[in-house]
Amino acid sequence: MPDSSTRFPRRVPASVTVIVPVRNGAHTIGAQLDALQEQSYAGRFDILVADNGSSDDLAGLLACRQGQGRVPVGYVLADELPGASHARNVGARHATGEFIAYCDADDVVREHWLHHLVMAAGYADLVSGSLDTSMINSPKDHMRRPFLPTAGLFETRFLPFAPGCNFGVWGDVMEAVGGFDTAMVHGGEDVDFSWRTYIGGWKMAHAELAVVDYRLRSTLSSFFSQVRRYAIGNVDLYVGFRDYGFRRSSALSTLKFVSLVLVCNPLVPRRLSGISRGEWVGYSAILVGHLQGSIRRRTLFM
Repeated sequence: MPDSSTRFPRRVPASVTVIVPVRNGAHTIGAQLDALQEQSYAGRFDILVADNGSSDDLAGLLACRQGQGRVPVGYVLADELPGASHARNVGARHATGEFIAYCDADDVVREHWLHHLVMAAGYADLVSGSLDTSMINSPKDHMRRPFLPTAGLFETRFLPFAPGCNFGVWGDVMEAVGGFDTAMVHGGEDVDFSWRTYIGGWKMAHAELAVVDYRLRSTLSSFFSQVRRYAIGNVDLYVGFRDYGFRRSSALSTLKFVSLVLVCNPLVPRRLSGISRGEWVGYSAILVGHLQGSIRRRTLFM
């Protein structure tokens, strides 16, 4: 276990690599790359796109953009395994910076995003940033997952985590932790990485002003699919961390949750007030995902 008392404060990183894992993101990555080119960060950094087997014209788009900005944009093919975990790991292996920042191809980083991540890196091994869903989503979509910048780490019932779409990590820590678990293809791989980092004794911090405008799924069907996958990932997290103290919900809490989903069904004429259709879809997706994950892992988690 690392001895943080002898390592902090760290110096400011001499070099930074921003890694953007992507699969079929040619229609959105342009806005993200533009935002990265406009960062206020005064230090040296480069951008590396890790392509997880795109079948769209991502490579052609990147080729057309070469030399258009002040920050160099590299490209690496990371298609040996499916999933963002593999793309992030391959990107890290090709990174030239000693500090690695991650963002996604369908979001948009704010102007001072990288500056605040890097400044916090002097006092932490792993740094999370804030998410905001109010700017690039419709008001209706924003209310499904109303993220706004927060002063603290992202909390769970167990340990805090850094979201995969907005965090930074020192390269030596990334290597020591072993990177992302490529078996976690449904979701929760960022939580798994954060928890392994935390349990390993590394220090986590949060940079409130390192803001990413987080793009939500625009249809109820895609929203359901995303939340269901994340819920399957919750079961993987339970299997991986129950020996460390991660506990499932009580039988009473589970019963209340199932009752909420049933009673608030939009098909039922007299449903409880205060639950929108989008919220009900999200709750239903969690229930279905937990059931599927429980069957898949042969363990009950609700």
